[in-house]
Amino acid sequence: MWLTPDTGRHQRIEVHDEISRLVDALPGLVWTALPTGDIDFVNKRWCEYAGITAEEARGRGWQNTVHPDDLPRLLERWPASLGQAGDIEARLQRFDGQYRWFAFRSQPLTNASGEIIQWCGVNSDVEDRRRVESDLHTVETNYSGWVESFPGYMVTMNMTGQVDLFSRDVLEYFGKTPEELRNWSMTDAVHPDDLDRVVAAFTESVTTGRPYTIDHRCRRHDGVYRWFHVRALAVRDHDGQITGWYVVLADIDEVKRAEDELRQAHGRLAEAQRLSKTGSYVTDLAGNRNWSDETFRIFEFDPATEVTVERVREVVHAEDRPLFDAAIAKARAGLDVDYVFRIVTHRGVVKHVRTTSHTVEQTAGRPFFVGAVQDVTASKAAEEALNKARAELAHVARVASLSALTASIAHEVNQPLSGIITNAGTCLRMLDANPPNVDGARETARRTIRDGNRASDVITRLRALFSKKEFMLEPLDLNEATREVIALSLSELQRNRVVVQSELANDLPPVNGDRVQLQQVILNLLRNASDAMSAVDDRPRELVIRTEQDANDRVRLAVQDVGVGLDAQDMEKLFAPFYTTKGDGMGIGLSVSSSIIERHGGRLSAVPNDGPGATFSFSIPRSLEQGDTKVLVDTTI
Repeated sequence: MWLTPDTGRHQRIEVHDEISRLVDALPGLVWTALPTGDIDFVNKRWCEYAGITAEEARGRGWQNTVHPDDLPRLLERWPASLGQAGDIEARLQRFDGQYRWFAFRSQPLTNASGEIIQWCGVNSDVEDRRRVESDLHTVETNYSGWVESFPGYMVTMNMTGQVDLFSRDVLEYFGKTPEELRNWSMTDAVHPDDLDRVVAAFTESVTTGRPYTIDHRCRRHDGVYRWFHVRALAVRDHDGQITGWYVVLADIDEVKRAEDELRQAHGRLAEAQRLSKTGSYVTDLAGNRNWSDETFRIFEFDPATEVTVERVREVVHAEDRPLFDAAIAKARAGLDVDYVFRIVTHRGVVKHVRTTSHTVEQTAGRPFFVGAVQDVTASKAAEEALNKARAELAHVARVASLSALTASIAHEVNQPLSGIITNAGTCLRMLDANPPNVDGARETARRTIRDGNRASDVITRLRALFSKKEFMLEPLDLNEATREVIALSLSELQRNRVVVQSELANDLPPVNGDRVQLQQVILNLLRNASDAMSAVDDRPRELVIRTEQDANDRVRLAVQDVGVGLDAQDMEKLFAPFYTTKGDGMGIGLSVSSSIIERHGGRLSAVPNDGPGATFSFSIPRSLEQGDTKVLVDTTI
């Protein structure tokens, strides 16, 4: 010990014990060393930590507790480093074999002449500090590396707006060196039109500490500006004070371009919808509805109106509400719909509206579908005018056929009239006989009545054929209507040496049609077939007219001839208005006939035969109605 024997033995023992208790109570590992660096004392705490006795630690024994990796460095500077507090740190082994970092701090004791006679030292545990420093260094190193390798545009800035760290993508985009970027203001890269807005947003964020979020354009190294979504978050210290900013820039130029194109497309779509008077909608029939502007315009609803099925139903024409309800029921069942109905706007204007919808999703009985609405009021008016014009044209066509049928008409009417005259003369002679032949006269009178009815039927058929009537659908026997046309035109056909073969199906179901107009079509086909064979002299002029039940509940009628046939040019224009292959033809017969069949829900067609001639045919739906009730039908719906 460094105590001098200037007192009695008893006094030295008491002082020694007091100092030992005091040193052992110090919160650290206390030791003393000779000027040579050999340890001559360690306190109780030192022994407890190291797990060795004071005797084992004296001299050079303490070195056994130092980590092998740290001992050479420590001995290289020991004892020269003694007296330089905190200058040496090394790991000491704990009693359980674990190593912890300690700082070696010492203070010299000198005599009156200034010579060092003793070293007093303390080893302080700095393990926790070293860990914190290591972790901090790791964080700083990793953070810097993370920012630099960030897969995008990221920078950190201090409070003055100067750039501290940045990712490689930032360097490449702005074309700056690291030094240039650190001494460069980001505002230099902001588009002039966006700069005021950017400065205002950043100033507000600095003032309030709230995150900074804005979209603006940044100039690339080649002078091109691209849109970025910029978001900055404040970095705060322990006291909550802002020390800097994390800034992330997301390139949204492609998104912006897509948004611009979408807005332009939306504008073009709105204009197209306005011009075509066609709107669109998306709905689930439960209030979740998205209508286009044109749809609101068609219904004349305020765009702020909450549109529901009930609200739409309120403006549907009263006569069309059953149709509307049926269509909604189909939509709820997940089926596609396509129908026309009338609405009455708040101004009292009646509009014809066509709507189509397609189900795209069906969840728990709630279909989600998209649809279109078209204002067809103008087209309905045009269709009605066209139908009227067609009726007029059909009447003209029938009248034009009258001259060609004059001989047939005269023949049909002349026969019953001749019979009436003959029977009347015979009846008079029988009555003048003596005695009068009353029974014979009575029978002759019956024949007269029969021939009169026959003449009346002929006239009735002719008046019906050449009269102007509304388009009326009724269940009718197509075979019967065909026979009447054949009877009416038979004399003309025979005069043209045409042999007619009728192959009319016995089990033919009734069709739904306008008797007069269908007979006009049949008459036109018979006349065309006869005309096509007018120049045929090398074979019999055979005409076959047949009826049969077609597929899908349809009835088909065909007229086959052995005439000159059809070529490719004729096939393309055959049913066009005013196109004819006849030298004296008007070119309206087949066009009108085709329109009539289309109004009946069918199609008129022509095909060349395998042999000479051609076959014209049409098929129309069979009647699903029973009885003879006539129904006025609008076939344009």
